[in-house]
Amino acid sequence: MTPADLDILEALGSALRAVAGVRSVRLARPGEAVEVPLSRLPAVVLEPDAAEPLTWPGVPVGRYHLLHWRASVLDRAVPHTRAFGALVALAEACRDAVAADPLLDGKAADGPPSLRSPELQPAVGATRTGALAVDKAVAARPTAVRFAGACGTWTASQADQASLDGEHLFGSGPHVVEVGSPAHRVEDVAFNGLSGGLAVDLGEGPRTLRQTGVLSAATDWNLALLLAAIEAFIDGRTYTLTAPNGVDYPNCRVAALERLGPPQVGTAWHQPYRVTYQQLAR
Repeated sequence: MTPADLDILEALGSALRAVAGVRSVRLARPGEAVEVPLSRLPAVVLEPDAAEPLTWPGVPVGRYHLLHWRASVLDRAVPHTRAFGALVALAEACRDAVAADPLLDGKAADGPPSLRSPELQPAVGATRTGALAVDKAVAARPTAVRFAGACGTWTASQADQASLDGEHLFGSGPHVVEVGSPAHRVEDVAFNGLSGGLAVDLGEGPRTLRQTGVLSAATDWNLALLLAAIEAFIDGRTYTLTAPNGVDYPNCRVAALERLGPPQVGTAWHQPYRVTYQQLAR
């Protein structure tokens, strides 16, 4: 459990305490059985689970820390009764309260989708929640309606970014540049009156560079503008690509911009992409 995790749990507790009808919120250790006095019902028990380290698919830079948790809303209620309906409505209100401030007052941030719990929504959100479920009834214990959730923070982000002729178009998200091997060019030349031919070594040809990353913007419109700015470089001219590690690759022609799937939406819009360059000469 990190200090950032504790801050997130505190923010979650504050959001749950503000829900009308909730009398108490208890923080439990993983697997701990919590006894809530009847006088403190309805109550919410918040239980942290293990954290999940993540990076964006295909972009192994930056480190995202996704804290999983469970919230159980407790009250005296029997299924198929009016009291049970009120308990379900209270659990829905608790989930809505958590989702209403996904950034948790700046403590959480959007990030890669979870591999452990892909059903949580929004998949790349700063705060994600799941469906309501009813725990198995236990004699002499209050009924529990629970929902799972997760909140993420970036524990390490990318310090440097790629640029094209000094234009910093890629700084909104993590990205990597991979440099391919140049193609070796050989041309077969035939001569009149001679059997066979001659292979002429033309040396190394162009090489392919691929940049894979994620672009982020506050709105779909801003994301479209950012993509259009990158596509404007697909004009047949050559540019100097500066990789995140500071290495320059001159004489690069932007060959293609690929969108790797649809945009993903959390508190912002995120577009996985790949840019292909051809370095014509070094």
